Amino acid sequence: MYRTSPFDTFSHAAGGASSACRKKGAQVRRNSIFTKRWVKGSAVLVATAATLVFANPQQAIATPLKGVDSATVSQSASNVVDIDFADGIKGRITFLEDGIFRYNVDPKGEFSDYATPRSKSHTAKIQAQPDTSDTYSKPSATVADKGDTIEITGGKATVILDKATGKMSIKSGDRVVVSESASLDLDKKGTVQTLAKEKSENFFGGGTQNGRFLHTNQTIAISNTNNWTDGGVASPNPFYWTSDGYGVLRNTFAEGSYDFGSTDSSTVTTLHSENEFDAYYFVATNEGASNVATEMLQDYYKVTGNPVLLPEYGFYLGHLNAYNRDGWSTTSGQKKWETKGSKSSSEKGDVKYESGMSTGYKLDGTLAAETLNGEGPSVDTENMKATDFDRQFSARQVIDDYEDNDMPLGWFLPNDGYGAGYGQNGYYKTGGVNSDGTSSADRLNAVRANVDNLKKFTEYANSKGVSTGLWTQSNLEPDSNSETPWHLLRDFDAEVKTGGHLYP
Repeated sequence: MYRTSPFDTFSHAAGGASSACRKKGAQVRRNSIFTKRWVKGSAVLVATAATLVFANPQQAIATPLKGVDSATVSQSASNVVDIDFADGIKGRITFLEDGIFRYNVDPKGEFSDYATPRSKSHTAKIQAQPDTSDTYSKPSATVADKGDTIEITGGKATVILDKATGKMSIKSGDRVVVSESASLDLDKKGTVQTLAKEKSENFFGGGTQNGRFLHTNQTIAISNTNNWTDGGVASPNPFYWTSDGYGVLRNTFAEGSYDFGSTDSSTVTTLHSENEFDAYYFVATNEGASNVATEMLQDYYKVTGNPVLLPEYGFYLGHLNAYNRDGWSTTSGQKKWETKGSKSSSEKGDVKYESGMSTGYKLDGTLAAETLNGEGPSVDTENMKATDFDRQFSARQVIDDYEDNDMPLGWFLPNDGYGAGYGQNGYYKTGGVNSDGTSSADRLNAVRANVDNLKKFTEYANSKGVSTGLWTQSNLEPDSNSETPWHLLRDFDAEVKTGGHLYP
């Protein structure tokens, strides 16, 4: 099967309770003892506080939350607590494990099991199983009135709700691990949670935040910024955890942002572009960074499912880039690249210039061509105009550079770029499609030559202990478009046999 190179961007404490309230169905009133509150999962995004009014008077709300009217252990599930906030806002807390619970505040009172995807065609879910699954032990909940607050306990975790403001705090045993410094703010444009930040508290998570893993005093985007370099966000995840012993997984696909002390060093502000709060909370039972990290990840995977076990090469550095497309020079070009290797940052490195870097770029005879192996094409070469095929601009040279600088390289994708292919045979030659959609012998011959080019690179990479693969996408199909340049056609069966099995 042959088609153009299909590169694509892939665009996720135990507190005491009154014995009178241990009975299933015990209820707490705002002017009484107990109150409960639940927030529905969310992905961080900043929103402006505003008044949100629904057509149904019972759903009319003024943001932020104004207080708690009552909290009651559900008659249908002993691990669930239903909360009535002021102005008719509904909440729910569901205890799943010792230290894992879900907090949901839904102005509509629907409490959906799963987050709404951003596209109707998407079927992915954040959780690996529903909250009712037997996977969870579901510790029974108790509700206790403590005067100005209501304490809701399940296992070793206790959720404390302030009756007057609805502000929430969480305890692990007798230790408070997190507290809201402002009432939860629900709005048409987004939901904002404001938390107190401790001076020594550090923050981690957020998915693939390129070049960063420690987010203390920073703001991170929970959205795909389509930027794969330092500072960009390639694969966001609405999950974060802190060294103080708690983690939050927002059950949402809505875009968001998390401010971990960037605006105010004493405050954490998380926002998602939806007017519902839905989050899974993970509460560590032990202190210490190592213990907390272990517990947070174990709890996270309990909800989302175990991660994929990578092959051995996946634990090493990987190199992904486009070859067989751009033009290079050591004197001038569109983009300057400086490689310092083992030199100090103050020393001048080796400089190269790259031009093209986009689909449709065509060499015009003024620059050297980049390649996989430092070799030019041998089949249908009439449109190839390059000064040379210098090995210094090849994928092989990149492997050598890693080795020369003692940087262990595990895997390599040599076609990670739009319009990059894996060879230059049949360079910008078109046609060769028969009336029945099959390819002519010449068209197929160019593809075979490019597969051979890939095979040579694979053999070289393997000899250096590096595994190879190719960037591809879903919905692959034969290409019978006569306008597709031959050097961009692909043989998927041959790729797997000669280019490796490393498909992302």
